[in-house]
Amino acid sequence: MIEVFKKALAGLSPSQQAIVTLRDVEGLGSNEVCKVLEISESNMRVLLHRARSKIRSALERYFAGE
Repeated sequence: MIEVFKKALAGLSPSQQAIVTLRDVEGLGSNEVCKVLEISESNMRVLLHRARSKIRSALERYFAGE
């Protein structure tokens, strides 16, 4: 499962990779991520949602045996 996650993360855009890494792996808060990446909170939310959706799809396929 970890390899599927890593592969899905690697398939994201650089900005999506950075946001997922900072928020979900390193545990930074939204405000901190926005400051580090110099983006608005709304942009961060959109990028994070799209990135998580792609990773979730990859993990769902893995657990479904595809």
